[in-house]
Amino acid sequence: MLIQSGRKKKTKFGGWWVILFLLLIPLLTTWCTCSTKNLLNNTEKYGSIWVSSNPSGGDILLDHVLTGLVTPDTLRGVPVGEHVISVTKEGFITAPDSVSISVIENGFDSVRFDLLEPTKGTLKVTSDPEGATICIDHQPQAQLTPYVFFNSIPVGTHTISVFKEGYANDYPAKEIADIITQDTAEVYFSLSPAEVGKAVGNTTPDFELEADSHLWYRLYAYRGFVVMINFWATDCTNCMKELPYLQQIYTEYLSDSLIIFGINYGGGLGTEGFETIDQVREQRHLTFILLKGGGTDVRSNYEVTLTPVTIILERSGKIYYYMVGFTAGWEENLRQKLDELFGK
Repeated sequence: MLIQSGRKKKTKFGGWWVILFLLLIPLLTTWCTCSTKNLLNNTEKYGSIWVSSNPSGGDILLDHVLTGLVTPDTLRGVPVGEHVISVTKEGFITAPDSVSISVIENGFDSVRFDLLEPTKGTLKVTSDPEGATICIDHQPQAQLTPYVFFNSIPVGTHTISVFKEGYANDYPAKEIADIITQDTAEVYFSLSPAEVGKAVGNTTPDFELEADSHLWYRLYAYRGFVVMINFWATDCTNCMKELPYLQQIYTEYLSDSLIIFGINYGGGLGTEGFETIDQVREQRHLTFILLKGGGTDVRSNYEVTLTPVTIILERSGKIYYYMVGFTAGWEENLRQKLDELFGK
């Protein structure tokens, strides 16, 4: 009979497993240490970005994704690294399209965008000397030079001029500006001192008068144009003789952009008004601008009596021709002066 021993049989490789485990301990220790360090190094770091726009109310995007924030506001918790910021608003063009920014730990950066209306552009107007009133399409503006009309001028072609009291406009006296979106049109004017008076080379007193169309016209807003001023009233016989000739001249030089202001100064009693002006326009088929001067100081400023006064202003605003009364050959003198100014 065989009797089984109570001791367990040793495995063939038991000792080798112990030796292998002892050899792997340093490697396992190193791996655990490195893994712990990598986990610590991967902890996110953040910065912040202030985003604004003109006008405000643009949706803010971070890396081309909407954030739910609207300008002006701060993007907080932005991970360290390179990011792209942009803004969008319906009906507007964003300038610039986007901004790339490098965020650093605990950093605070800022970016600004312009939200441009696609139907508006920017105009910069300067002059020497400064402080001149800006006129756009014959309309005086509240702003003085130098000034930038940011994204507020309708896209298209506009006539720009300036006026400063005591000065005449040097050539070319006006500028034509082409306004487009996302661009700035720049115009510059040079001005020279000039006295107000009745002599050739003087400038005339400014006026702002209402027309029979009930539009208002300001003389200085027509710098850069050849302008004829004629004072008339129905109780002035020679004045009434002049009007048909003025209409002929206006028709002849209309294509040259001649401006005629026919100012009714109110007559001897100062009582003539729009009813009289309307009747004269209809009876004599006048198409140039007729203004109501009665009840204003325009008559005294220009020293007008019952004798007609006709003045031609060159583009600078200076007097080129000044005539009192109505005499034979009067209209030919006017044509000669206009031909000189228009280079005919």
